[in-house]
Amino acid sequence: MLLSPASAQMVTFKTLDKVTAKISRLETEVGRPTVLGPLTITVRTCKTTPPEEPPETSVYLEIDESRESKTERLFSGWMFASSPGLNGLEHPVYDLWPESCKMLADDVLIGKE
Repeated sequence: MLLSPASAQMVTFKTLDKVTAKISRLETEVGRPTVLGPLTITVRTCKTTPPEEPPETSVYLEIDESRESKTERLFSGWMFASSPGLNGLEHPVYDLWPESCKMLADDVLIGKE
């Protein structure tokens, strides 16, 4: 069973800077834009399965890029932790994929009936 979108407060992403080959973690709050270089990432919802089901974290997000006082939407849709290449960001410098949904108290979300 997936959690309702209102339950997920924080999302953790892994990011890759393709120029430096540096992998980092990025935490962002659902609904609050977060900046990664020229990118602005806004998570709209994050869902995760409970521990007794096969693990899956799904994130619906929008990614915009700002260049020379212009903003362009690069990505809008679902990303899946178990399949980062299925529906990924196409960017020459940055790559990111969801890792987990968390509560503000840093507890991993679990499903409720």
